[in-house]
Amino acid sequence: MLKRKNYWLLFAVLLLALTSLSPSMELDTTEGTNPPRQPLSLSELPDAKDKNNVTSLNIRVSMSGAELKALQRISSNYTLSTGIQVSISNVDNEENAVMLKQELATRESPDIIMTDGRNIPDLATRGYLLPVDVYQSVPGSAPLTALIPQMQWNGYDWGVPLDIDPYVLVYSPQRLAELGFTAAPVSLEEWSGLLNGLREQQQREPDKEQYLLAMDSRNPYGFSALLESMGFSMAGDYTAALEWVEIARSYFYLSSRFNTDVWDMLQSGKLALAALPLSEWKLHGNASLSAEAPAGVSGKSGYEAMQSRFFALPAGSSNPETAVNWLAYVTSPTAQLEWLENTRRLPALEELYRSAQPEISALPFDGSLLLTEEDITALPGGSSWDAVSEAVTLLLTGKQGAAEYKASIGLESE
Repeated sequence: MLKRKNYWLLFAVLLLALTSLSPSMELDTTEGTNPPRQPLSLSELPDAKDKNNVTSLNIRVSMSGAELKALQRISSNYTLSTGIQVSISNVDNEENAVMLKQELATRESPDIIMTDGRNIPDLATRGYLLPVDVYQSVPGSAPLTALIPQMQWNGYDWGVPLDIDPYVLVYSPQRLAELGFTAAPVSLEEWSGLLNGLREQQQREPDKEQYLLAMDSRNPYGFSALLESMGFSMAGDYTAALEWVEIARSYFYLSSRFNTDVWDMLQSGKLALAALPLSEWKLHGNASLSAEAPAGVSGKSGYEAMQSRFFALPAGSSNPETAVNWLAYVTSPTAQLEWLENTRRLPALEELYRSAQPEISALPFDGSLLLTEEDITALPGGSSWDAVSEAVTLLLTGKQGAAEYKASIGLESE
């Protein structure tokens, strides 16, 4: 009888133990079919394979055809020196974003991926990336200080920057003179004055096609350049600018950054200004047009309207150590200068800005603006870059008003 009681007591203890463990075995389905993973601990990181056994790397990027050829040339030199074959696939930005979300969640991804630098912290905290510096035997060159908050989290580096592309305001001085301006607007009041001048001219010439500002509605950088030119920051309260956009957006020309029609429109007078990447200005700009940094950019505030492209190691990368060696090769100072020469995209290494490189000295603004130590990545309400991107698209295309925009990204009025 005593033994039977002991058996029942043991059974009850086991049942209680199983019951207490069961909640932790349930999957969190609140994030869809592929919930975010928790950040990996160092003990969970994949072991670096013997480099002598690695024969190939798979890399996916999102860039223009000309940029892809330039990267392949640099990578081919790496193959010649190491014998490792590198396959680089190229997809457009929208397709890349969709593929990233699916592949990172399932860990079925290439050895190296490319993404906007502002996405790195979010991907790292979700456990989708491997820390680069864990597999790096020799520290690389220091990146621009402004890029460091994009690559670091929890004491580790989660990405390697390839390049930067600040956005500039491009205009025809002749066209702005017709509207009563000698340079790009430097405040909300001046933008309002320019809009009023365009409206008055349109009333006098109703059959003439005229636009105030062109920008790409698929990313927030042109919009960020507009805010900076008004003296606002994406990290602060820019309600007044949002209300102005509601009034002015019918005079915007929304287009892809690669639409060459914008340049013809600037020169013909159909378009007053355009917020464009510096690389596009270097490619299409001419003596009849001017370009300048948004007025709010300074050594103190930093250059917020600056896109950066990063390489990163997905958590499912098969060959992280070899992948990091490739990254060190294609982002070395020598490779960065070659990249600048062939793509017109500015390098991400700080030392190249302090060594008076002629390609950097010829910028349409003071290059020291890129050496700021300020964090240019801060966003309101702890919102993600994806959320801000989506909200900007909806705002510029008229699908969302100022109030809805603020609510969607957690922007509160001061």
